Amino acid sequence: MLYFEDLNIGQKILIGPISVTEVEIIEFAKKFDPQPFHIDAEKAKDALFGGLCASGWHTCSLYMRMLYDGLLINLASLGSPGMNEIRWLKPLFPNETIKGELHIISKTPSKSKPFIGSIIIDSKVFNSKKELIMTMQSISIVKKRNSN
Repeated sequence: MLYFEDLNIGQKILIGPISVTEVEIIEFAKKFDPQPFHIDAEKAKDALFGGLCASGWHTCSLYMRMLYDGLLINLASLGSPGMNEIRWLKPLFPNETIKGELHIISKTPSKSKPFIGSIIIDSKVFNSKKELIMTMQSISIVKKRNSN
């Protein structure tokens, strides 16, 4: 198990890969973001992206799965109060595989709760062509060692 003390500013963590299919893109979009360029391959040809692509929220969900598998599963995480920023730079197309790169940029012990601290993580997500498709800055609350 990793604790607040085990994480260092400047530390780099690689996460992923994870892939997405056309069926998964359409299923997600029909439930959560049913814009034509996410649910209809024919209509998507005339859209800004030139073809069917995943919702940015779907990309975030895939990122979350990679984050869990690559870090949170072994981290004394207590959740997150939110994000500072999310940017979708390029679309995620069907049958792509993405990977992530995390950098810990800030680490702050809690003044009011001495058994926890917060970390800020800059994240980058890359597609199969190693193009940057999404950036995110997130906040995580992490238990300190011997905080029981």
